[in-house]
Amino acid sequence: MLKKKSQKGFTLIELLLAMSIFMIFMVIVTNTYIAIVRAQRQANQTRLIYSEMRQFTDYLNAEMREGGIDYFCYHPPISESLDFYNLELTRCRDQATLTDISNDNLRTISRDSLQSSVVKFVPPTATEAGRVCLLRYKNVDGSWQKEDGYLDGGDPVCGSDYKAFSFNNLDVKELKMEIFPKQDPKTAGADLANNQQPMVRLNMKVASKDENSTEIDYQTIIVARN
Repeated sequence: MLKKKSQKGFTLIELLLAMSIFMIFMVIVTNTYIAIVRAQRQANQTRLIYSEMRQFTDYLNAEMREGGIDYFCYHPPISESLDFYNLELTRCRDQATLTDISNDNLRTISRDSLQSSVVKFVPPTATEAGRVCLLRYKNVDGSWQKEDGYLDGGDPVCGSDYKAFSFNNLDVKELKMEIFPKQDPKTAGADLANNQQPMVRLNMKVASKDENSTEIDYQTIIVARN
């Protein structure tokens, strides 16, 4: 008579234990994967933010490299009649003085005094994100006129004829453009002119537009190279 072979297998307890270990392993692997993906997404978002901030600082560097701070529109304050007689009314239309603690605008002028630009910041509101606004002028036979492309209505937040600097991946929360020295070195005496170049200390606070809202504080100094 043939004997039956013994049949080996898993007990219910062994099966449940194996499934529990497998589930724990899968949870660990899944959480690790999610953490890696999240870190990569955040790193990529941070890279995009710094790339756009670099584009903006490159723009300011170019303006300072090709000219310098337009002290005429800052200090001392100029009356409208003096603006008119010097044909500066348009160029200094929405003038601000260096004594203004807001430091929300930067005005530059080219070395040949044929081009001038304004960079100003409009803070965010409950309904609108902050705006970095640009306006450029050209000197035509001694009269300042807006450059082509700045005469078509402008950005509704920035104001008439201004264009908004394009940021695709970030919102600007704060922007300060502090100018040093307060007085034009060319007219301040030999000591200041020889020892200090005009510079702008840029302070920005930005946040990414994605749901994680990565925030970055950015500071740099831009020096006129003339």
